[in-house]
Amino acid sequence: MNGTLSEGSRRELTDRFVCAVQHLGRLMHNGRLGELKKLDLNAHQADTLMLLYHHGPTRMGTLANYLGSKLPHMSLIVGHLVNKGYIQRSSDPKDRRVVICEFTAKGRKAAQQIIQHTRILVNEVAEKWDFEQFESVVESLESFWDPESGVPGSAVSGQRQSRDRLLEEM
Repeated sequence: MNGTLSEGSRRELTDRFVCAVQHLGRLMHNGRLGELKKLDLNAHQADTLMLLYHHGPTRMGTLANYLGSKLPHMSLIVGHLVNKGYIQRSSDPKDRRVVICEFTAKGRKAAQQIIQHTRILVNEVAEKWDFEQFESVVESLESFWDPESGVPGSAVSGQRQSRDRLLEEM
């Protein structure tokens, strides 16, 4: 086919891609539920921890915005994480109305446990591929970080920082 796809072939390949991404998402989500239970976290709380892990101390409103939540709901999530000792709240010295959320040592450790557990799950999937297949998958996924692909620059920068941080931890 010379590298070009007919409309039907492209649609079929797109459907297969969507199915594969959804399956991988379910695999990763279901695989982490046990780990979250051990840490006494729900998915919203874990997402909040991961956001703080990748972005550092963050305003409550920014957390709500990134996670697609409303401020009152985010306040509940943060309140539970504070009660569990995972994060702490502080005021912005420039504007005391602004609440800044950041990790405690226990919270950083929990985030690292989630990341380590994710690495284990990913390794289980990757073991099914030979080196060439694995390299092809990684290069394909890395292409999502390309600024010209329409991914916002701040998201790309954050992903690169996250990737670099993960590589440092290896």
